Amino acid sequence: MKKQSVLIQRAVIFSAIVALVAVAVGLPAYMLACSRFAAGAARDAALPQARTLVQLATDAESGAFAGALRLFEQSGGTAWQVSASGTRAIAGSDPLPESLARLTDRALEGYEDLGEARVGGRTCAYAMLPVHNEAGELSSALIVALPAAAGAHPLLCAVIGVLAGLLAGGLAGAALVKKLLLPVVKPIAKLRDVAVAIADGNLDARASERSPGEIGQLGKALNNVSRQLSRSMYSLILERNRLKHMIDGLSEGIVAIDNQGHVTHTNPALDRMFTKQKAIHLPDPRMKVIPDKTIWEDFDSVMQSGEPLSRNLDVRDMTLRLTITPTVDELGAIVGAVGLFSDITQMERLERTRREYVSNVSHELRTPLTAMRALVEPLKEGMVTSEADRMRYYDIILREVMRLSRLINDQLELSRLQSGTLAIQKSKMTLDDLVYDVCDRYSSIAEEHGLELKVLTDFSQCPMVYANADRVEQMLIILLDNAIKYTEAGSVSVSATWDDEKVILSVRDTGVGIADEDLPYVFDRFYKVDKAHSGKGSGLGLSIACELLKRMNEEIWVSSEKGKGSEFCFTVHRPVQAPAAQEDANA
Repeated sequence: MKKQSVLIQRAVIFSAIVALVAVAVGLPAYMLACSRFAAGAARDAALPQARTLVQLATDAESGAFAGALRLFEQSGGTAWQVSASGTRAIAGSDPLPESLARLTDRALEGYEDLGEARVGGRTCAYAMLPVHNEAGELSSALIVALPAAAGAHPLLCAVIGVLAGLLAGGLAGAALVKKLLLPVVKPIAKLRDVAVAIADGNLDARASERSPGEIGQLGKALNNVSRQLSRSMYSLILERNRLKHMIDGLSEGIVAIDNQGHVTHTNPALDRMFTKQKAIHLPDPRMKVIPDKTIWEDFDSVMQSGEPLSRNLDVRDMTLRLTITPTVDELGAIVGAVGLFSDITQMERLERTRREYVSNVSHELRTPLTAMRALVEPLKEGMVTSEADRMRYYDIILREVMRLSRLINDQLELSRLQSGTLAIQKSKMTLDDLVYDVCDRYSSIAEEHGLELKVLTDFSQCPMVYANADRVEQMLIILLDNAIKYTEAGSVSVSATWDDEKVILSVRDTGVGIADEDLPYVFDRFYKVDKAHSGKGSGLGLSIACELLKRMNEEIWVSSEKGKGSEFCFTVHRPVQAPAAQEDANA
């Protein structure tokens, strides 16, 4: 059986008690008022009738006195005559009550009296008057008693009873409110305050659970709701922050709009892609975020059509891939759109490099093969009859084969370097013998090209380095070979500087130089300043040099000015000294 509500129980008890008090007070008040009004009416009637009887009693021989007594008796009244000889009832049969008997002496002394007394079990109004004879002497006393008549002023009595009941009920209710209702109403008010606080976002608010009945149960339920909301809010905030950090950490730019087209979310990557504009005099506030009208037109079209959209766009020096997707709610209605901006600049550059690489490889392979075919076909057809011409043809074919072999070997070595399969052993070494030996070998080649090869540093003073001698020599050969090939007049010089950590080797020339726009790409495969690939090298030397130095944890860089020459520099680290050895050296 379902337990009755405490609030209803207390309300029933309160109502019952108030009603009982009102009835218990109102009904006696009504009866008392009726009694008092009836007694008053009886008193008002008793004295005139008593005076009339006294006047008639003076004339004893008159029959009027006897008739008046009979009428008085018929109306329910009782009368007694008191004299020195005794008391006798002259109307009615009830004996004189003792309360009135004690007053007869006063009546015989000539005093009048008016009051109420119990006669025959009834409340009666009495009047006690002296009686004089014809000579004017006091002969006796007359006592008349008239019962109180019911029904006097009934409406006024009812009003008095109701007012008395209401007053008593109000006083009882005021006393009971503090005992019965306030202990229930106050917790409800506190529950209301807690509910309002929770609705305002204060999830730490708690209600009392100690109240009896459903009030305590409601407080417990409200606290459970608050705790559940707090946990849910914490989870939502955690997920929101996690999602925000994820979105902020993306390299792709993200912008989201609502169904009104207003921007709701962006991330830092988007700010790096676009330069924000000031909001002054902008026809579309969204232009402050992305200053490109066509992009926002794409967003509007996606919102209208509900179909995703993707396209590429150029922003400054970047190529961006824009993908706009509509967002829908659980009913399938479009409530916004999200745009993703992906920087595909490097991807496009890699794709372009791949295409150029294939084209360059094809060109580099086709050139020697075409030359050899042009020489082999005349030899096969017997068109070359002179032995000297045949030997010249054979020399050209051999050079082209060697060129093709070098190209393939360079490709293989570069692939091994980039794949990490080529092991490089490093050890302590000096640079003086290595540098002088390479320069001696290339001095004659420089002279053949009308150039002067100079060594500007006394390498005997150069400190020891920790490197692979073969690879350092290969680096110098690559740089000297390029310097001589691309220098038509002037000189090529080799120098070095050093500090406590590393030695920097430099190869400078006075050749054609490199344009500023070409400098970032000089270490790419098959990249040549000569766009026509006229045949000065395979375009792999600097790529091999760069990969070699990366494998050795060294650096290479170039500085150049178009028409004035270039300088290539690379580092070779010195051996790391143990702390004890370094202290000994300092000592």
